[in-house]
Amino acid sequence: MQFRQIILRQVCTVFFWAGNVLIASVSGGDVDSLVEQNSDVASGVVVITKVPSRAKKHLGTYRIGQDVRVNIDLLNSLGLPLNLRAIDSDCGCLAIVPEQRQMNPGERLTLSLRLDSSNKLATVRRSIRIFFQESVHPFVLDVDVRLTGPLGLSQATVQLTDPDASFNVSGRVEELGGKIQRIESLRGAFVIRGAVVQDAGVFKFNARPTFSFGDVDDLVRVHYRNPKGSIEVIDLPIRLRFTTPLRFLPSTLHLARQGVGWVGSARMIVLPGKLTTSLRQFRYVVDSKSRPGQSSHEVTVHRRAVSSIMSVIDVVITEGTQLADRDDGLFPDRLLVYGLNKELVGVLNLARVEGN
Repeated sequence: MQFRQIILRQVCTVFFWAGNVLIASVSGGDVDSLVEQNSDVASGVVVITKVPSRAKKHLGTYRIGQDVRVNIDLLNSLGLPLNLRAIDSDCGCLAIVPEQRQMNPGERLTLSLRLDSSNKLATVRRSIRIFFQESVHPFVLDVDVRLTGPLGLSQATVQLTDPDASFNVSGRVEELGGKIQRIESLRGAFVIRGAVVQDAGVFKFNARPTFSFGDVDDLVRVHYRNPKGSIEVIDLPIRLRFTTPLRFLPSTLHLARQGVGWVGSARMIVLPGKLTTSLRQFRYVVDSKSRPGQSSHEVTVHRRAVSSIMSVIDVVITEGTQLADRDDGLFPDRLLVYGLNKELVGVLNLARVEGN
């Protein structure tokens, strides 16, 4: 029995040599870590020189709203036959139909591809895993399609520093006579403030982020009336990126009344590699968005380290003497954290517990 197992293991690791080409029908080895091989983009042919391996191919440029229909030929240059076992794509939007199941050495296998229409202006990548009987692992083909349309953003990445501050986005209209009807955030990362302004071939709008830390990829959904009068929906990719290196959990600290002050605790997360100031050198200031710099409240913050990137801060806010005997309309609604060089490194929203 032990001898048979040894023989089976050797059979499962047979290597077929064809010139400089190696086929390994063995388990183990990640196809994603393999070096990509080039494809002949001009001729529409992808040459299979090794299995498993990975290749990529650009299918061209298409206008949004159109189905992409192309044929791709796989050329068998291994020196031995390949028999198709299965084909699997990473998206249901991509249909693949092979014209035959077998490739002798030097022959081609034609794949008919149909990619469903999209309204997203971007370069779309889809992955196709092609399994042959001769290998446990697939031959992976990445196909790229560039989708274009009548609109475009001037800047696809927006740098943010303050979650309470608005930002401007501008773009261009490529078609003469086209008119933007409405703009919205598809994934809810921002809200539009005011109306969209369009002047000739340029449009712009103002928005406010709905999050306070890190990076968010969203789509600017544009309802667009083309020169023929038809309404199109066009999605423009945008990335909102906060440059502040601190994050608070929760992002809004609810304070409870305790004695003469308001208290609460939050976790403070430091984004690795982005902080240039020691945590011991932070300066904490409470402020009101409605009247910046005019709140007389005082804040005391005690920090307890939990790990190299996380601390717990205990916040105590007390009323200043000039507001002690009258209604406080300037209770701070945010805690600002400044670094050594007076740069803003984090913002924690504040709210008092209802009923107090």
